[in-house]
Amino acid sequence: MDHGPRRSKLAKAPACRTGRDCGTPSPTLPPGGLRLGRTSGSERGGRGWGELRTPNLKGMTLIEVILVMVIIGILSAVVVTKLDMGMTTSRASVDGAAYMIASDIRYAQEFAMANRVSKTVTFTNGSSVYTFSPASTGMDPSGRLPSGATIGTTVAFTFNSLGEPTSGGGSSVTVSGGGQTKTISVVNYTGKVNIP
Repeated sequence: MDHGPRRSKLAKAPACRTGRDCGTPSPTLPPGGLRLGRTSGSERGGRGWGELRTPNLKGMTLIEVILVMVIIGILSAVVVTKLDMGMTTSRASVDGAAYMIASDIRYAQEFAMANRVSKTVTFTNGSSVYTFSPASTGMDPSGRLPSGATIGTTVAFTFNSLGEPTSGGGSSVTVSGGGQTKTISVVNYTGKVNIP
């Protein structure tokens, strides 16, 4: 049974439009054959040798976008720190004063235990200076709070040779400045210093 000439299911190759030999190119050669030397841009369908390429002014490159974002980030970081209007400095001043007072109360307690004597640290309302007694030569100068911080309570803490508060235990001292307030308390019997 003969069905006649077999027809290929493959589509016919399109006709050549360049006017050159449109035979099937070898796999190693480009479709138009091998050309040696440089060709001008007009032969490739592009611009010629003398034509300048005009930049594409339709958008920004990724590097330009990243650079703009970095500059904006740096400027915003500088501006935000300048706009704080002193709130950070007053908060830092009060926090520093509170930790300094707590440290000096602990110092008075440890000094009393180490030397087997009584040691007192005295705070006066409205002052930025507090004192130790009895004063030890070169060991405990009067405490001076950072600028802008003042003591808000008059109280004296005295510790015996066992580190127990004999006066002022269960009391607290406040420090304030710039609308911020911190409280430092001393636990009765143990003398533990807390900053809530």
